[in-house]
Amino acid sequence: MYSIKSNLKYHLLFFLFLAAIFIESSFPAETYPEVEIVGADKLVHIGVYGLLAFFCYLSLIHREKVSLFKMYPLIMTVVICSIYGASDEIHQFFVPNRDAEMWDWVADTAGALIAVIIIRYYLRKKYKMFKLNEKPA
Repeated sequence: MYSIKSNLKYHLLFFLFLAAIFIESSFPAETYPEVEIVGADKLVHIGVYGLLAFFCYLSLIHREKVSLFKMYPLIMTVVICSIYGASDEIHQFFVPNRDAEMWDWVADTAGALIAVIIIRYYLRKKYKMFKLNEKPA
């Protein structure tokens, strides 16, 4: 059993990263450098949401209450990150000189999915027998 204090750091890390994404996406587009590489912004989305998925997963497995989130942390991680990615794109629609792009949301979801696949691969190696909907002991 984990103590509330030790669990708090995982939840805090996740929520601080959510806030950082929100704050970053609140700046107008011209505040960022122009990148000539096609698709570079999508790679950034994949990386950022992959990291978000990792923090989300840690937060979910360290919940005190047994819930759908704790029972299916990998699936719920992708769902939560995908919904947050969609809400972030909607938020950007209202930011001056920014727009909402469906492909950014797809990249966000892909980043979360890639992170979950990596986490699952690691857990399978570590615990040998691990199903997608189970949490490690």
